Amino acid sequence: MAGDKSRHPLLDYQSAVGHYRHRFAEISVKETYMQSTASYKGQRALIVGMGMSGRSAAHFLLVQGAIVQGIDRDPSLQSLGEIEDLQKLGMRVQHEQESLDVKDFDFIVLSPGVPPTHPVVKAAKAAQIEVVGEIELGCRMLKQPAIGITGTNGKTTVTLLVTHILKQSGYPAKALGNVGVPFTRELMALQAQETIILELSSYQLETMQQKILEQAVILNVTPDHLDRYASMEEYASAKFNIGRCLTHAGKLFVEDKAWQDYGSLLQHGEANRYGYDEACLVYTDLQSVFYGGRRVFDLPTLLRGKRSHDVENILAAYALCAGRVSGEQFLHALASFKKPSHRIEFVLEKKGVRYYDDSKGTNIDAVVRAVQSLEGPIILIAGGVDKGASYHPWVDAFRGRVKAIYAIGQAAEKMHRELSAHFPLKIAASLDLAVRQAADQAQEGETVLLSPGCSSFDMFKDYAHRGEEFQRIVRQL
Repeated sequence: MAGDKSRHPLLDYQSAVGHYRHRFAEISVKETYMQSTASYKGQRALIVGMGMSGRSAAHFLLVQGAIVQGIDRDPSLQSLGEIEDLQKLGMRVQHEQESLDVKDFDFIVLSPGVPPTHPVVKAAKAAQIEVVGEIELGCRMLKQPAIGITGTNGKTTVTLLVTHILKQSGYPAKALGNVGVPFTRELMALQAQETIILELSSYQLETMQQKILEQAVILNVTPDHLDRYASMEEYASAKFNIGRCLTHAGKLFVEDKAWQDYGSLLQHGEANRYGYDEACLVYTDLQSVFYGGRRVFDLPTLLRGKRSHDVENILAAYALCAGRVSGEQFLHALASFKKPSHRIEFVLEKKGVRYYDDSKGTNIDAVVRAVQSLEGPIILIAGGVDKGASYHPWVDAFRGRVKAIYAIGQAAEKMHRELSAHFPLKIAASLDLAVRQAADQAQEGETVLLSPGCSSFDMFKDYAHRGEEFQRIVRQL
């Protein structure tokens, strides 16, 4: 999610994970000081982008005695409660267009939603001032073991699955990073024995370099964020940056197709493949899972015989857990795992029509995976903020599966140009209208699927808000 969870300008803090809605007053500044090593004391830091990660980085630095200034392009940020709390701790805040000299700072903290082409970042690099991200900021003080997870699709699911498997098997673990809870927000409260499971977006990996990952995985690399990256190679290279963050003995796993397509971009260390080829270290024959050629466990019955994102997520999760848990422990924990919301989530069935919420499907391949995972004719609701990739790959993938498409948001016209010759496609002025028109058209045995293939920020706070609205509308039909 990557994509939807780290935007610039200022994120509405009410869209963050529940416990992050509380103000920084929850944490005792005195206690945090005592727990920290104060390695940033007296350092002058400029934070570019005061979204969720930017605010977290600011608090992290302030309680260690750093001198912090924040900038953002959103003029309303001064009235945000968390910003006011940060100002009480000593942070200065200004609009990004106000005059600023980067030479007044020791380092720059770049929020993940702010591109490295930002003028302040360019000025900092020209002045040889270090630019880091919020994750990198925290990693420099991390003492716990860490596992990193990146890829285009499935990051959150695999991050939460690995965390669940380890915890159910008796190993304390905590999911942080792009999963929704900023890393620096939780760093000082971590237990010494906890393993940190870091979901890492390509944006975060651009500025991450600490060698702190004992294991890491690249789940897949398919078109996404091409509104930010000049090419697929540039985007893939950001993903493969995770290799530079491995410890000396760290182990990297890469999904087989991603390795075939982009493995040459790995500049740090070696990789182990996982997938459907028995030459991979971890693979499946669609009946069982094998590690190093040895059968470890059988796939759950419902997943046998067909390639799917669920199977690939299991392979990735087992690759990361194999050194600690047995196949039996893995399967036992897998049985109680609940997928995160808004990822091909069944909402309800009404008059024989099934409704699924895949609001987290924010790129081309995620929609293909959602469509391929469902049975029967599908009426698809898609659209939002276009991310630069073509929708043409949907033509072959949808043939014989998608009955009609309702397009919404900024991307609707582009979808109409690229897809209307192949599928009945109507542009709807709102999600509400799209759902109601799709429901009127759907017949018994068919499915209405929200899987946007786009970011949500033209109409919603984030993908979760979009999914919640979809479910509300469906229940009111």
